[in-house]
Amino acid sequence: MKKHLLASIIFAAVIAFNSLAAAAPSASPSAAPKTAASASPKTSASPKISPSPTASAKPTSSPKASASPKSSTAPSASPAPEATEKKSEFPVPRADSAIVIDASSGDVISALNADKKMYPAGLSNIMTAIIALENTNLADSCTVTDEALAGITYDQPQLGMKVGESYTVEQLLHAIILNSCNDASNTLAISVSGSIDAFVQKMNDKAAELGLAGTHFANPSGYQNENHYTTASDMAYLSLYAMSNSTFAQIAATQKYVFPPTAMRNTQKTILSTNHLVSRYKYPYHFYANATGIKSGNSNDAGYCLAASAVKGKLNIISVVMGCKNTNANEGAYSFTDTAAIFDYVFENYQSVLLARKGDVLYDTKVSEAKNSTRLALTVEDDVYITLKNTADPEVITNEVNIVQDTKAPIAQGDYFGTITYFYNGKQLKTINLVAANEVKRDLILHIMNSIIHFIFNPITLIIIILLLAIWIRLRIIRNRKRRKRHRKMVSYSGKTGINSDRNSVSRSRDGYRRRR
Repeated sequence: MKKHLLASIIFAAVIAFNSLAAAAPSASPSAAPKTAASASPKTSASPKISPSPTASAKPTSSPKASASPKSSTAPSASPAPEATEKKSEFPVPRADSAIVIDASSGDVISALNADKKMYPAGLSNIMTAIIALENTNLADSCTVTDEALAGITYDQPQLGMKVGESYTVEQLLHAIILNSCNDASNTLAISVSGSIDAFVQKMNDKAAELGLAGTHFANPSGYQNENHYTTASDMAYLSLYAMSNSTFAQIAATQKYVFPPTAMRNTQKTILSTNHLVSRYKYPYHFYANATGIKSGNSNDAGYCLAASAVKGKLNIISVVMGCKNTNANEGAYSFTDTAAIFDYVFENYQSVLLARKGDVLYDTKVSEAKNSTRLALTVEDDVYITLKNTADPEVITNEVNIVQDTKAPIAQGDYFGTITYFYNGKQLKTINLVAANEVKRDLILHIMNSIIHFIFNPITLIIIILLLAIWIRLRIIRNRKRRKRHRKMVSYSGKTGINSDRNSVSRSRDGYRRRR
C-alpha cells in the first residue's frame, strides 16, 4: 500500500515538473531583449502624446514608429511585419510640444503639451506672410531700408539684401516661407505698415482675431525675444488658417525659388525650402510624397520646430512639433522623421467623415406670416467633418436639432436659428450652428391680421379692455340709479302737486261761488 502511494507521489511530481518546463519559454531570457527594444531608454522617458477623445484614439507610450528611418518614397500600403508592429500605437514625437489636427474637421487627433508656452523661431513667418497677403498685392514693390537691416547679424538667416534694393511682395514671401530670411521679413513689414512696430501690432491683432490666446509677437521674423511666444495648438490653427489662402499654400509647397538680378546684384540667387518634407533638393532622405507644406524654424532657444501638412485620400492633416532636439540631418532630424511617422500612422488608422455640406437641408419648418407659404430650410455655415478611427462605423452617427429662434418672416439667408449636435453611440461629438438656407419674405396682409389679433388677445390688452368695460358698466349702473332716483322724486313731486292743485281748484270754486252769491 505504501509502495503504491509513494509511486503515485513520484508520478505526480514528474508531471508537475514537465508542466513547468513546458511553460518556461514564455518567460525565458531570450524574450527579454524584445520587450526592452519596444521601449528604448531614450524614448521611454518622453512624455506621452495624448490622442484626442474626439478622434477616438488611445494614449500610447510606444515610440518605435517615430524612431524608424524614413523612406524617401510615399508610405507603403503593405508594411513589413516589423513596421506593422512599430505602428500599432500612436508615434510619440521627440518634442517638447506637439499637436496633430485634421484640417477638414479641425478636430485634434493627438496632442503633447499643446498649450505649453514655446518660442516659434521661423514659424512666426506664417503670420508675417498672412498679414502681407491680406494687406498688399503680390506685384507691389518693397524697397529695402536701413530700419529693415538694423540688427541683422551674420548668424541670422537672411537673403543678403542691400539698402535701396527693390523686391516684390511675392519675392519676399518666398524668402520668408522657404528660408526664414530675417531681412526679407523686416522689409516686408515696413512696406506693409510703415514700421516694424506697426506691423507687429497687426500680427497681434490678427492673433486675437483668430483666437490664438497663447500667442504674442514681438517682431516679424521670430528672432529670439522673451515676449515672442506661442503654443503648438495656436500654430496648428494658424497654419490651418494660412493654408486656406491659395497663394500661401502654393508658396508653402514650393521646393526652390530663383530671384532675378537686382540693380545692386547682377546675378540670380536661388533659395531652397528648409521644409525637407516637400523638397528633394537638400535632404532627399526626408522627402514625403504626400506633404503639402508648411514651414520649418529653429534657434538655440526654440529648438527645431516644424509645422507640416500632408494630404492622402480624404485626409488632410496638419502636424506641429516644437522644441525638438535634432542630432543630425538624417535619421536624427526628429522634427522631420517623427512628423513623417505621425503622418503614416494617421493615414493608416484614421478617416475623415463628411457629416454635412454647406447648403444641405438638415431641417425645415413652417414660417409664420410667410409669403406664398414658403418654408424655412436650415443648413450649416461650412462643410462639417468629423475625424474617426478606421474601426469606427460612421453609420451609427446620429444628430439632434435644437431651434432657439422663432421662425417668423421676414427671414434673411444666413440668419442663425439654432444648432445641430452629432452623437456617436450616444457620445457627443460636436455641435454646429444652423442658419437659414433660404430667404423667407413676409405676407403683409397676414402680418396686419396677426398684428390685430395679437393686439386684441394680448393679455395686457384684454386686461385693459376688461377694466374699461367694468368701469363703463359701473358708470352705467350709477347713472341708472341716479335716473331712477330722479324719476321717483319726480313721480313723488308730481303726486303732491296734483293734490294741491285739486285743493286750490276747490278753494277757487268756493271763492267763486261766494262771489257769485
